[in-house]
Amino acid sequence: MPLDSKVGWRPATLAVCEVVLAGCHATVSAVVAETGLAMSSAAAALKFLAAQGILTGDAARGPQSRRHVADSDGLLDAYAAAAERLRPPVSIRAGVLWRDPLANVAEVGRFWDEAGIGWAVTSALSAAAWAPVMTEVTPMEVYVAGKTPGDLRRALFAPGLKEIEGGRLQLRPFPTPAGTRVTTEIRPGLRSVLWPRAYSDLRTAGVRGEDAAEHLREEMPRG
Repeated sequence: MPLDSKVGWRPATLAVCEVVLAGCHATVSAVVAETGLAMSSAAAALKFLAAQGILTGDAARGPQSRRHVADSDGLLDAYAAAAERLRPPVSIRAGVLWRDPLANVAEVGRFWDEAGIGWAVTSALSAAAWAPVMTEVTPMEVYVAGKTPGDLRRALFAPGLKEIEGGRLQLRPFPTPAGTRVTTEIRPGLRSVLWPRAYSDLRTAGVRGEDAAEHLREEMPRG
């Protein structure tokens, strides 16, 4: 059976994969606690992944029944391909002249926190903290709460940034219904998506992004 959106690859499935790859137990109860998804959504995602042979399960039933990752590389590859297909196309860019992007985005993040706007860095910004490489990868990408270009512009204007076509900083809406639940603070004041999402997003950033993605993949443990 092909691993595509017609048979179960949906945004909620992506959120489940992200937490499982990051070390969450593959049980309905554990996934719900990590993602905030409805129990039915978590159960459907785990069932789908088991049907693909990526997860193996025990004979028990119910929210505590646990599955195990049978093939972590296969899960990551299938997840990354699906995440690329399902990534929301909405985005806006801002012009920034940042000498220390991690410190600068954390500073901007304080304005978002004060405005009640959820956010998390991804792609090269995440990799620069977890598994830095010498080559700079652009654009610098940040997920923010919202769905529409208007929501993204509200986030852009909160710290006084200006929208510029082709700018180095790119804002996107969170790609799964789990939103900020599937993020982590990787440095004081710096919130990031989980590493599987950063890996997937890096793969779309050209050859240098692919190289940085593979370096991140080698450095990070899988569940």
